[in-house]
Amino acid sequence: MTKSKVPVTLLTPDNENIASNNVDDGASDDKATPSADNENASLAKPKSKPKSKSKPKNSPFCPPDKLKINKKTDHFFISINKRKGDVHSFVMLGIYDPKKNKVQRVLCRVGKWGDSGIDEPDYADSMTFICNALFFSNKSKLGDEGVWREGAELQPMSYQAYDISYEQYLEFVQILESIQTDKNTFGCYKPGIKENPQKTAQDHTTEQPQVEDSGSLSPSEPATLVSSEPQDENPDLVTLTYSIQRVFPSRDVRKVQESVNGLNIHNTCRHSAIRLVEEVQHAPVGSMVSSCFLWGLPYETYLDHGKPSENVPFYALPAPPTTFAHLDEIKLNVLKKLYTRMEEMLCLEPDSPDTQDKFATLRDKYLDLAGPKNDLSLDALLEDIHTWKVTNKSTLEVLREKYLWDYLPFFKRTSSTMKLVSELENDLETEIKFRTHG
Repeated sequence: MTKSKVPVTLLTPDNENIASNNVDDGASDDKATPSADNENASLAKPKSKPKSKSKPKNSPFCPPDKLKINKKTDHFFISINKRKGDVHSFVMLGIYDPKKNKVQRVLCRVGKWGDSGIDEPDYADSMTFICNALFFSNKSKLGDEGVWREGAELQPMSYQAYDISYEQYLEFVQILESIQTDKNTFGCYKPGIKENPQKTAQDHTTEQPQVEDSGSLSPSEPATLVSSEPQDENPDLVTLTYSIQRVFPSRDVRKVQESVNGLNIHNTCRHSAIRLVEEVQHAPVGSMVSSCFLWGLPYETYLDHGKPSENVPFYALPAPPTTFAHLDEIKLNVLKKLYTRMEEMLCLEPDSPDTQDKFATLRDKYLDLAGPKNDLSLDALLEDIHTWKVTNKSTLEVLREKYLWDYLPFFKRTSSTMKLVSELENDLETEIKFRTHG
């Protein structure tokens, strides 16, 4: 008997075409495939998942089984996401281009789902599930949602994304592997997967394989790590293979399991998505991310075959200021104000080239002060910010939203970003004066 996988939609159905990850009748294999499938389920009438379908062999949108990446120069992101008209929140990880603000590849997508354990729930079952979610608790689990969609319909989505390192991406993969079971596996791109020459991506079904076949590697067994590249190639180049095999030792994931194994009004899919992001960032999410599953996320885009559209800028915030707790209070305050401005500015005219230029200018200065220049004296820091302000004046002073009086020759309004920079200069001047004469 197959078990239904009920999406965490406390009020409305989830009708997105998604890739399922429960074990179903089908051929066994040792490697998953980036897949697309149809699953229409709602809390009012959850349905069991459909039988396996073959992966479209000629779909131009189907991602490759292997990716070659540069772990030093490629940029990774993790995001909390919510489709418009739905209440389900999920986590997406991928590779993006910070210069063009475009997602290049989705590497993994997971979300918390209610686990009713009933094939065909009737009305009473559904009402019991809803009541438990509202007043008590339901069983739930983290589920694999696939990395692409076959359907061509653009789907509006809100999100909040954060830049992470390659090592942090691997940490997330390790978390998934640590909660993975034979009947609940997670497909994502991983390094060092041992090849099985008798199987190809075209042979895989869209469902996760059975694990009892003696000719395949069970998801519960660690995969054999192999060298990703020949020794004479760039050591930073890594080949990632889409797989359900384990490649890392288990780690302590008790906090994550506590979050994903229960579903109630105080522990929804949004709470678990936030928990996963914070587990990887080692820092709390920003104040603009609400823990209420009914609210959207700060920024908007469209899902195009399961990937954020390349026609809409996709913004990933850098590591939050709390990551740099070793800095003194004054420098940390500078980073906090720059970071808050980056968060807020993306809510106004996000598609505008001026917004993209401003965001890039602030982000680069933020990373510069948090990294190479984190040991500047206050005098040197003040001089550095002033020089940066003068150099980038044409970008920082642009008004992205203009009113009638902004076109009057005798009226000049200062942009919020330029006000912030002046505020930083005043703060540093005051602190320098206080330290000198205090």
